[in-house]
Amino acid sequence: MNLYISRNGQTFGPYPAEQAKTFLESNQLLASDLALIEGTSEWKPLPEILFLLSKDSQPAEKKVQQTEAKVPEIDGAVNEANVRGSKEKEPEEKKIKKKTKKAASKVQKLKRAKGGQIIMVAQEKSFIAKIFSTIFVFIFLFLLAVGGIAGAYFAMPSKMGPILARFGLNIEEFTGEGPTERTATESKSPNEIMLSEDAWNTLRSSGIRILPMVAEKGLQVISSVDPELAMKDEDLEKLLIIAPHIISLDLTDSQVSNAGIDHIAKMPNLKKLFLEGTDGIDASGIAKLKDSKKLEYLNLIRVKLEASVIDSLISLESLREIYLFDSGLGDTEIGRLKSARPKVFVNSG
Repeated sequence: MNLYISRNGQTFGPYPAEQAKTFLESNQLLASDLALIEGTSEWKPLPEILFLLSKDSQPAEKKVQQTEAKVPEIDGAVNEANVRGSKEKEPEEKKIKKKTKKAASKVQKLKRAKGGQIIMVAQEKSFIAKIFSTIFVFIFLFLLAVGGIAGAYFAMPSKMGPILARFGLNIEEFTGEGPTERTATESKSPNEIMLSEDAWNTLRSSGIRILPMVAEKGLQVISSVDPELAMKDEDLEKLLIIAPHIISLDLTDSQVSNAGIDHIAKMPNLKKLFLEGTDGIDASGIAKLKDSKKLEYLNLIRVKLEASVIDSLISLESLREIYLFDSGLGDTEIGRLKSARPKVFVNSG
């Protein structure tokens, strides 16, 4: 009787029952292993199978012993027939034993060929099991992707939010949080612009031209050439939401006044300021630029100025270039500026 052995989903064998019993006694097979009798379909614990096989073989052995004990008491003819029958059975038993020995010898040869290791045969998965395995893998990968996206969003909401929004994914709706109010003043880096939706709408509706700088990072703001759309003081106030990012501000022929200079002074990274033809600005307005620590370029062409503006211009430590023609300043005032700031390029026309 041959047995197949199953352990951890893998099947190996077949082994003769006696061989399996020997392996069990030598701990090559375990009591927790499952066994299947060749030709059947029910798996049971190996010890239980061996017990059932040994139990089935006991009545046959007792019957043979009883027959042999009764042979002397039966008459010669019956005895001779029984003996003849037993002799006929002997070849069959010998054949079975030979087959068992051959199977055992095959197992031993395989064991020797493999260094004494038992050959394990993987149990093939059913079609349904393969489907469930595939579904499980896809679910796992999906959850992994969702977790990665959520983690990236909470780590960098300002960067991941707009990217996800392009694909129609508004995580703020799932989290139950309203739109996060972000202004440019919250930015730690001058290259990172974070604005609320309302702030962007305000800038777009104002008609202000906001463009990226060409040779450096930051923004340049340009007033409209149309007199009716030219920037006013209130427009400068709207720009404060992106004040740290403004590098260049062109207010040529705008309607900005001295009051608007207060907003310009709050632009910490401003380097270039064009006030050409701005009638609402005079020397008192220029004096408010004293806190513009990075201002390098100043255009005051056609801006009517008084002699007192020279002191304000001298105080601008970062100033490197200034245009003053048609500003009402005389040679005396221009000369005093050049003497006080010899490294500044002064163009007076």
